[in-house]
Amino acid sequence: MKISTLFIALTLCALNSYAQSFKWDIGAQAGIANYFGDLASETGTNSLKLYQENTRYSGGLFARVRASYRLGVNFQLNYVYITGADSLNQESDRTSRNLNFRNQIIEGSTRLEYYPIIFNDVGGHKRYSCDFHLYLFAGLGLAYSNPQAEYNGGWEDLRPLQTEGVSYSAIQPVIPIGLGGFFTFKGRNQRFRRHRIGIEINWRKTFTDYLDDVSSTYINNQDILNDRGETAAALADRRPGSNGNAGGIRGNPDDNDGYGTISVSYSFVLASGKRSFFRPRYNYTYGKSPGTSRKTKF
Repeated sequence: MKISTLFIALTLCALNSYAQSFKWDIGAQAGIANYFGDLASETGTNSLKLYQENTRYSGGLFARVRASYRLGVNFQLNYVYITGADSLNQESDRTSRNLNFRNQIIEGSTRLEYYPIIFNDVGGHKRYSCDFHLYLFAGLGLAYSNPQAEYNGGWEDLRPLQTEGVSYSAIQPVIPIGLGGFFTFKGRNQRFRRHRIGIEINWRKTFTDYLDDVSSTYINNQDILNDRGETAAALADRRPGSNGNAGGIRGNPDDNDGYGTISVSYSFVLASGKRSFFRPRYNYTYGKSPGTSRKTKF
């Protein structure tokens, strides 16, 4: 609660300080997604191959407002698709566990971006047709998570089945953390730079170990059968020849699951607010003086 309160306060302060100077861009992004959890690869000679085979996709929409020269606030709505399967990990005894999952996550988040490096004139030709911003970010979000397992030719929702006897919420808090960069270009016959192309790496810290519905130990299969039916019992223990006894290791409860994306984006920069937001004309980076400069619109 203290972290969320501090983040909201910093965001509101940044926005309030430049209430007349906003400059928005709106756009879309798409990329690849992967996750770390109980059905992800473990260290070994085939770890990279496993991560590649479990790589899926993501996409979303965003709106970003420039609060000051060094700060921005980004509002995002994303779709993230992650998967995992023991059958891919042939070098491990996890194969006998025989579990699999997919999760189509819907995520909304707000994050604060900090721009430590800014090139106002990429190439240094005094044409100012392109700039570059490197940014770091952190934020808060909520994710709708619905793990499913492939079973009898279809996909079964796992959360209602309570395969480990644990009830968990479909809505989970997440903390997006990462870095990225974007170029902003002028279009033909445009006075100001309007087209923005970027790339970023975004890791989500979560507070759940059930993105894949695997966390701790097996429970008695007969109890699951009696309480929640045959499908729940079959998906709780998929080991060949298992007698369904309680107590065996099913997952690792010591580490929460997490997921991440690598995305490319396009956005369009909207017109400035009532008051012009200025920047030095000449190209410089963080820590260097811009020297004598003529003011132009940011």
